[in-house]
Amino acid sequence: MNRVHLAIAATCFAVAVVGTVAAWQTSPAMAQEAFAGSWDVVNVQPAPWTQGNSPDKPSVNEEIARGRITFMPDSVQGPDFLNCDKAKYEIAKVPPEFLFQGGLTDPVRQAKELGFTGGDILQLSMGCISGDADIGMDFDLINEDTAVFALDNMIYTMKRVNP
Repeated sequence: MNRVHLAIAATCFAVAVVGTVAAWQTSPAMAQEAFAGSWDVVNVQPAPWTQGNSPDKPSVNEEIARGRITFMPDSVQGPDFLNCDKAKYEIAKVPPEFLFQGGLTDPVRQAKELGFTGGDILQLSMGCISGDADIGMDFDLINEDTAVFALDNMIYTMKRVNP
């Protein structure tokens, strides 16, 4: 291959890679797949913003603390109010400052303490209208098999259930 052919091949490869990355970042269906499947809640801890003299008191939901949450393309199966027959998903890459609706008091440090390795975090926002309830919940991916969410001033850690 001469240099012109090599340059054309490199340019085509770069365009293909950028196009693939851009499609992944903007495709709700593909992004939801990062969370697709079943997850078991394996740990519950008070949220960092409840430390010290905070008036926010943590409250554990025992059913969710022992629960399994399954994300399907259009629905969620889970304990209590997390059950949703018509789920709507949005996906975003967010900085630590956006975790738990901005509730972390020292986002970078506390995100690392929770297991995040730095940089933007893949966040799945699940919305559901079920009967009279309008439910919204964010799930944040620590790694391929670990995710967290906050509820009632508690941080719930989930591990992916391998088939």
